[in-house]
Amino acid sequence: MRLVILSLLFTSTLAWFYGRDDPDRWSVGGVWPLPQKIIYGSKNRTLTYDKIGIDLGDKKDCDVLLAMADNYMNKWLFPYPVEMKTGGTEDFIITVTVKEECPGGPPVHGASEEYLLRVSVSEAVINAQTVWGALRAMETLSHLVFYDQKSQEYQIRTAEIFDKPRFPVRGIMIDSSRHFLSLNVIKRQLEIMSMNKLNVLHWHLVDSESFPYTSQKFPELHGVGAYSPRHVYSREDIAEVIAFARLRGIRVIPEFDLPGHTSSWKGRKGFLTECFDEKGEETFLPNLVDPMNDANFDFLAEFLEEVTETFPDQFLHLGGDEVSDYIVECWVRNKKIRKFMEEKGFGNDTVLLENYFFEKLFAIVEKLKLKRKPIFWQEVFDNNIPDPNSIIHIWKGNTHEEIYEQVKNITSKNFPVIVSACWYLNYIKYGADWRDEIRGTAPSNSRYYYCDPTSFNGTDTQKNLVLGGIAAIWGELVDNTNIEARLWPRASAAAERLWSPAEKTQRAEDAWPRMHELRCRLVSRGYRIQPNNNPDYCPFEFDEPPAIKSEL
Repeated sequence: MRLVILSLLFTSTLAWFYGRDDPDRWSVGGVWPLPQKIIYGSKNRTLTYDKIGIDLGDKKDCDVLLAMADNYMNKWLFPYPVEMKTGGTEDFIITVTVKEECPGGPPVHGASEEYLLRVSVSEAVINAQTVWGALRAMETLSHLVFYDQKSQEYQIRTAEIFDKPRFPVRGIMIDSSRHFLSLNVIKRQLEIMSMNKLNVLHWHLVDSESFPYTSQKFPELHGVGAYSPRHVYSREDIAEVIAFARLRGIRVIPEFDLPGHTSSWKGRKGFLTECFDEKGEETFLPNLVDPMNDANFDFLAEFLEEVTETFPDQFLHLGGDEVSDYIVECWVRNKKIRKFMEEKGFGNDTVLLENYFFEKLFAIVEKLKLKRKPIFWQEVFDNNIPDPNSIIHIWKGNTHEEIYEQVKNITSKNFPVIVSACWYLNYIKYGADWRDEIRGTAPSNSRYYYCDPTSFNGTDTQKNLVLGGIAAIWGELVDNTNIEARLWPRASAAAERLWSPAEKTQRAEDAWPRMHELRCRLVSRGYRIQPNNNPDYCPFEFDEPPAIKSEL
């Protein structure tokens, strides 16, 4: 990747082409997402690479902070393709003080990300309870750094900042079943997530189409279910992703969707039911677990034990969505299933059979050696009887108001919720969908910046049950080639909504200059961050490396 330097072609005016934002309407040293409290100083400080340092104090051996120092000193603080000046300034030291010990594992749910940051003309000081707070502070500090093209110098704005997230769950969901995502591409998304202060990677690992997860206990799963032997994640690959995410303050929550979306589990003999068309002919397209076979629950118990040994996060997503899409074909038309239902006294009520399956699944989760808190898509709440320990993941609602009603209803029953319905980013619209409502699609599939998951008429207790949100990028039409540009900076709108004070982030028009600066900063850091407002430009544009000429 190289960058093309553009001269400043336009000057700011009060109005531009047909009332659009000026193409150079970006902030200078603006922070994204907006901090809880920020007071800018009146002076800026010139920075040179040879006169800046990071002092980690008594945490100088902490791998999280060492990786942070290396990344920012050698990549992120000075990203622009300009000749670096040296000398001519006094030393500028960034002192980092963290109260708690360096953790050996990934962040846990609810871990503090709060920090204090003070930047003066002589130094910068970061104070945080945890290393995760220090990571967020360092990213904020990097947003205060800008390149002044007139003086041809890097400068940093002086400021005093107090900051902490509004919600503990702020994430991205990736789907590696429909299209396989390489480790390098996943890592790039983790880096951009950290630059937006997101802290959860929801990894939708398997689905009907493929089973790329490598099971050591049950190799027949990926052996039959993966697209090919190359389209799998080994245990080492998964550990690498988890370790990479940890150094950026990000948790990894795996999802194994049950009992539907399971066609790729076909390598496990007897796990899926036979399915039939309206003529009674077998379709050979099984997509529901066979709940008659007790051996299937023994298998799931062993399989989920392995999953918990692989993924250390205390949350475990077990799906539960869209079971009704397959019930008629795979349960109602299946004579064996109908006989089993009669024997159990379920009659023709397939909901009772679903409840039977989930009760068995809840019992398995309860008995796991490494305890986990299960997450289920909202159908388990809507149609079944969820375990009281469950978190409900909301994905339905055609308008923001409908989504808020879903949140209100579920929290009224004392269930914690995570919201994704506001941010289904795999849907493509032509326009600034992060801020505007785009015609021709459900209203909830745009205006991402304005969806606030606590904007419902409920009690404080209910609103405290809203854990946050996860922006989803489903993989039917998304792979390594387009996931980055499709996600960003649209997901940045969700990042600010989930981090920043609601009362200070009411207008997308006010946010745009900071988002524009964020986009240009990330482009300069080497990421494919798409335009998402109107015609504009960055001082340093993204470009592909030149093609290598082959000699004839």
